[in-house]
Amino acid sequence: MKTLTKTKIVVAITIILSMATMTLKAQQNQGLPRLKTVIVYEEKFDKLISHKYKESETTYDERGNILEDIQYKEGKVDKHFRYEYDTNNNKIKETELDAAGDIIEYSEYRFENNLRVEKWIYDPKGRLKTHKEYVYTIYPE
Repeated sequence: MKTLTKTKIVVAITIILSMATMTLKAQQNQGLPRLKTVIVYEEKFDKLISHKYKESETTYDERGNILEDIQYKEGKVDKHFRYEYDTNNNKIKETELDAAGDIIEYSEYRFENNLRVEKWIYDPKGRLKTHKEYVYTIYPE
């Protein structure tokens, strides 16, 4: 009976802390705009001539997750990534694209208890290149 009572107390405390964290996060975000995209421009000066280039472009979803990240070098695509997330905002897929928008490789992730436990990396044709497992050691409660 004592174990059940302790379990109920732990669950109640966890729920209270979770709600407090969500409230605090909501308060911290009050007044801040929800970003859809951010574009960064860089201007370099060489003597009397300046060159302005797009340095990066990042697109976000409604929850603040990065959906697409494009890095430029002197105005041309250098690195290009797309991301997908689960309902817990865990990144479950990452796709790397070349300058033409063709897939270089993509990775898929599996989570347990919001911890990444596996990663698979595939080539453009969907052939498995690498598999990783993540093993965690957690402090006892």
